[in-house]
Amino acid sequence: MTKQRFETALQQLTPRRREVLDLFLVGKNDQEIAQSLYITENTVRQHIRNILKNFNLKNDLDDDHSSQRSNLIALFAQYQPELLQKPVTEAENQSSESILLSNNSDNKQDACTTEVIDNKQDACTTEHDPNFVGREDAIARLNHLIYKNSGTGILPVTRICQIVATGGQGKTTLAKKYLENNFKTVLEFKIAGETKDIASVESLLEEKLRQLGEEPGREFMVSLDRLKQQLQNRHIGVLIDNLEPALDKNGQFFPEHRRYLELLRVLSDSSLQSLTLITSRERLCEGLDITLYSLPSLTVSAWGEFWQYQGINNHISLLTEIHKAYGGNALAMKVLSNLINNDYQGDIVAYWQDNKTEDNLIVETAVANLIKEQFERLKTINLDAYNLLCRLGCYRYQDVPTVPEAGLICLLWDVAQNQHKRIIRVLKERALVEFNNGDYWLHPVIREVAIDRLRNSDDWVKANTQAAEFWTDSVKTVETVKDALTAFEAYYHYLSINDYNKASNVIIKRKTKKWQVTDVKLGRTEKLGISFLRFGLLDRLIISINRIIDHVDKQYNQGYNLAILNNLLGNCYLAIGQIQKSIKYHEYSKEISIKSEFSGSKHIELTSYFNIGICYMEIIEIEQAIQYFGKVISIAKNIKISNKYRYIVRSELYLIFLKSFSESSEQELFSLINKIFQKSYIMQISQSYNWFFFGKIYVHLKDIKQSFIMYNNAMTFAKQADYPQIKGKTLTGLAELYRIQNDYKAALKHHQESIEILDKIGAKCDLAEAYFQQALTYQQMGEQANSQEYFNKAIYLWSPQQIDAPKQIERVKKAMNLSSDQT
Repeated sequence: MTKQRFETALQQLTPRRREVLDLFLVGKNDQEIAQSLYITENTVRQHIRNILKNFNLKNDLDDDHSSQRSNLIALFAQYQPELLQKPVTEAENQSSESILLSNNSDNKQDACTTEVIDNKQDACTTEHDPNFVGREDAIARLNHLIYKNSGTGILPVTRICQIVATGGQGKTTLAKKYLENNFKTVLEFKIAGETKDIASVESLLEEKLRQLGEEPGREFMVSLDRLKQQLQNRHIGVLIDNLEPALDKNGQFFPEHRRYLELLRVLSDSSLQSLTLITSRERLCEGLDITLYSLPSLTVSAWGEFWQYQGINNHISLLTEIHKAYGGNALAMKVLSNLINNDYQGDIVAYWQDNKTEDNLIVETAVANLIKEQFERLKTINLDAYNLLCRLGCYRYQDVPTVPEAGLICLLWDVAQNQHKRIIRVLKERALVEFNNGDYWLHPVIREVAIDRLRNSDDWVKANTQAAEFWTDSVKTVETVKDALTAFEAYYHYLSINDYNKASNVIIKRKTKKWQVTDVKLGRTEKLGISFLRFGLLDRLIISINRIIDHVDKQYNQGYNLAILNNLLGNCYLAIGQIQKSIKYHEYSKEISIKSEFSGSKHIELTSYFNIGICYMEIIEIEQAIQYFGKVISIAKNIKISNKYRYIVRSELYLIFLKSFSESSEQELFSLINKIFQKSYIMQISQSYNWFFFGKIYVHLKDIKQSFIMYNNAMTFAKQADYPQIKGKTLTGLAELYRIQNDYKAALKHHQESIEILDKIGAKCDLAEAYFQQALTYQQMGEQANSQEYFNKAIYLWSPQQIDAPKQIERVKKAMNLSSDQT
């Protein structure tokens, strides 16, 4: 290395690395350097590693004490010998390093001593993060508690560990670091910031299963079983963050959130390869096998290390006093460092003269007072930044955990556009907002203060309205579950300000979808509630509608919103097999549309009659179904509305299907179906379920070739539209055709695929039919035991305790050759 390159490298060192270098050059070992600078030995080694890189001396060994250290000393002996305390030979330097390494090996267990899963590096061996200081002992302690010196280093001995500490101690940061550095896949169950906002475990479980590439079941326990199978076969980390809002004063789940207990029972199963970390301010007391870890506050040396990185001058006695006053709280450390840097130019003495804290404050009070102090100071020096910080409290940071910059800008409605980025920068510089790659969020402790101040200000309604409009405008096309949940955030903002009418607008607002229906204008869009149905977010939709449906103004939009909400509830309950509830809500929707005069009321009336007909068709109540489809045709023929033939032709098709259950002749059925195909409008609406029903009718007509064509059309649509339910139903139909042709291998393959899909999405009526058809296949094959098993499964789903479809049960019994009084 030339002298010029040497001097350039020396000038490029940060002040902190120069301090480390100076102590190293005078003969201090890592431990002595750490003690002098109030940092850890790991941090010292990281600094020296970076210093070596700066001088183009790459380590030639895997450990932190490579022979390049002697080369670094040699460089300084050549160009700046005055910095060396005494000449050191290479042999002496290597010898001292060997002794140091030996001494270090005798220290208490380090986090790196445990091998981690998936051959990933442990947190202590990753690139040093100056924002994550003083937690080497915590990581080592977690390793000890989790692996308990099992010797395998692969599977944890404990499956759940709860990290408990007061607010702002860094529980979440520690848990995320630990899991991210030990697992390639991490599932995060973010509970809520407040009890009223707690996410249902059902919706979170559905989201995480999809994240793993697994479709959830309609039944909660089915979904849990699928999660268990994933965790048995894959190395996955699980984080349940901020649990305390779901706990009562006794440390037990509130009654309405008891199902979280079932999730934890699964996560604690010893057969899993996963590890779950729970963060909470309060201990969970539910009698589960959970290892408890009380996270200590950061040490004064950790504070010193962090503040040195921030450029705050070193004053040991004041640092110790401030650290004691705030109990070593991690959030306090971060906020204070930015306060001292911004307002006192890094002068800790000047800060303390103005802000001496009372003695013996408990941590919670000290942190709360510190945050409140920051809010008040911000209000004094920059009112616009203060307003933005308070307004940011309106965001939930749950289903959508971060907010893009545009979400901050929308809250600056009273600030000139050219000042927006400056205001945001003020919050970033003061560590009052977290940020990463253009996304922002508030620390829970800061949000608690922000939302409290926002609620008591004149900005509460305006901020939530602006945020709601931002989320609505930010999603143009709904292609994924994430898109749907992001658009749905607007609902929660309107709910917060008790604007139930606008909350209903969010659910029924149409969004562009990724697939289109040819020549049907509204086929290019769908209501957000329908997207939730399509993605299987049924529990979320049912809960959300039920929270507002009794508060929506009956005259709002002339009753349109209320009619649609009832319609959506009816569709939800049909999807999960609660037929009678479905009929009830479709009846409500019909009654509202008949009494109202809003645009489209006749469309909703026809839709209600049609959907009730489908409900009765599902349980083979043929007379009732025929009655309702007949009403649809009769009403549609006598009114002038667009797309009325859509209702007529679909109802005629379903009536033909119902007739195929009766004694109608094949000639009559052929005549009826040919008439439908002669109608030009059929090609515009013959997608979705209609191809499937054409296929079913041709099965009854024993036209296998034509049935195959129709089912294949249905399958093509199912793939284009990403409708697993249609795919599952169609696979059942194809399996039946293969059985008729005595191709049992193909039939069983299609049965298996169908049942798997329908079970995953929880379509009970369709699943019962799939079980029934597989039973018939086994019966035809002469495998009576298997046949009996699947007949029983179908009977169970159609039983009064489930779908309540007695006619379907009679159908099964008839196929089993049982009399009506046998079970």
